[in-house]
Amino acid sequence: MAAVLEKILYVAVFAGLGLLSIWLQYGIIDQAPVSFQGRERHDPDYYIENFTAVGMDEQGRRRYVLEAERMVHYPDDDTALLDNPHVVEYETGSAPRHTYSESGWVSSNGNEILLTGNVRVIQGRGSEAAGGVMTTEKMRIYLDRNKAN
Repeated sequence: MAAVLEKILYVAVFAGLGLLSIWLQYGIIDQAPVSFQGRERHDPDYYIENFTAVGMDEQGRRRYVLEAERMVHYPDDDTALLDNPHVVEYETGSAPRHTYSESGWVSSNGNEILLTGNVRVIQGRGSEAAGGVMTTEKMRIYLDRNKAN
């Protein structure tokens, strides 16, 4: 009698394991496969070392110079990250304004720059202003004030 119960127990355990493996297999197969559309990942498509960009106005005068040790571009949202950026802004009638930081972010239209980490702004002395230095941890610059917002 004990041998028969032992055999029934073995059959029940193996049958249970078989049913469990079938259930797990169908549970995995029934899940919809993950489809990659190419836009879900935030991976860079290129980077530039010793990056420099010059912005001009309608008359061909320099409005700003944007430099960075490295610029990394992300195609999914068309933004860029900057390492150690330096922005020089030129305005008629005043000395250039130099802004430095540890890192930066450039918007998709290239008009907005967010500088973060040890931001320093150095305003040169001009005929109408004494100049000075300002420091902060975060600063937003709109390169074309007519297109801001």
